[in-house]
Amino acid sequence: MMRVICVLAALLSLACPLSAAATTVDALLPASFASGWAMDGKPAAYSPGTLYEYIDGEAELYLPYGFAKAATVMYLRTAGKDYGIVATIFQMGSLLDAFGIYASYRDPTAKQRDIGAEGFADESQLMFYQDRYFVRIETSGTVPGGADGPLQSAAEAISRNLPAGRERPRELEFLKSPGAIPLTERYYAAGLLGHNFFGRGMTAEVMLEGERVKSVVIFCASEEAAKRVFDDYGKYLKGEGAAPQIRAEKNGASLQVVDPLYKGVALRRSGRYVAGVMGLKEPRAGDSLAALLLGRLGADFPH
Repeated sequence: MMRVICVLAALLSLACPLSAAATTVDALLPASFASGWAMDGKPAAYSPGTLYEYIDGEAELYLPYGFAKAATVMYLRTAGKDYGIVATIFQMGSLLDAFGIYASYRDPTAKQRDIGAEGFADESQLMFYQDRYFVRIETSGTVPGGADGPLQSAAEAISRNLPAGRERPRELEFLKSPGAIPLTERYYAAGLLGHNFFGRGMTAEVMLEGERVKSVVIFCASEEAAKRVFDDYGKYLKGEGAAPQIRAEKNGASLQVVDPLYKGVALRRSGRYVAGVMGLKEPRAGDSLAALLLGRLGADFPH
């Protein structure tokens, strides 16, 4: 009886896709993604403490997004080794974190790929995110077929091993507005727009009255933290010689200023959120959009 159970278990493991929750990241890399392609050795695995050994200089970009582990391997043609494909899977902290690291590489002008939650490709690379995983697939040498051949086949094989679903972060809904430019959304897990006092939040490009500007939403841990964003930004601006106009509102406060770096800025604060527009010719031109964005931020957003 025990032998029968073992045989059935083995058959089920072959018939069902790998579960990311029940396996290591390196096991999510298929042994082969197409006929004539195979791994060159075993995948290499990396943790937060060793990621720099693989992508020295880029590791610091991944860590704020809850990076947990990664696995990478090269695939070679069994008929020859003149070229290959390197596939890497990064397990991030959440779906939003996976989007955040993906969006930091995304090229809106590149060909979009219908894989995972979102993907893009050119002749030498393909990237996508799915669930909490970010996947980078790159060529080594000139690979015939490029993005429409082996890169796509490898991406599809890896996608099948990841948790199923094409869900995108619901936080992207907060950036929807008239004139929003597709594929420009970004999520910053820390240091939004290069300022530590802004913390974490999201941005997107928007066409507003003929101007290409940047919408911003900032997620704070508390109402007091949101107040500190205004206070710290105001101190920074005054130190740069700018004169922010801050006034109390019924449910928070508003700020308008000509920022020496981001030109005209209009921000609004309510509860534990800050929202606004940057890159304006005139700060007051962004006030209505700031109010619209702030209205999208629900009280149920997680801390």
